[in-house]
Amino acid sequence: MYTVTLSRAELAELNQRRKQTKNKQIADRLQCIYLAHSGQGNKAITELLAVNKNSVTDWIKLYLDQGLDALCRPIDYDRRSSKLDDHIEAIKHDVQDHAISTLAELQDWIKTQYSIELEQSWLWRCCKKNSICLTKKLG
Repeated sequence: MYTVTLSRAELAELNQRRKQTKNKQIADRLQCIYLAHSGQGNKAITELLAVNKNSVTDWIKLYLDQGLDALCRPIDYDRRSSKLDDHIEAIKHDVQDHAISTLAELQDWIKTQYSIELEQSWLWRCCKKNSICLTKKLG
């Protein structure tokens, strides 16, 4: 787990950007950093913002590595979508045929079968966008 400690100036800049942004995705990322600075754990932040736990980790790491400017850049989802576009229908069948029930299993499957490495947070959004439903394991 990463720790976020902001100086007064950094906190002031963060709060200013939180007030100014109209983009919900960027607002969530800024709120995530604020909550992390306030001592909230990743699980609590995940619940408060209703986002995937991997997104919280990705946002905190992005902030710590590259700062507020990188955090406030809109995400261009098309930059990586092409990696899976040709495989979406096959992956839907793979999930059903091989009883893939977790994102980690799907991530490993895609890496093994298609030689494509993906972050779990991106994979989660891809599954949601493309109606890829992981199967539940019985008893």
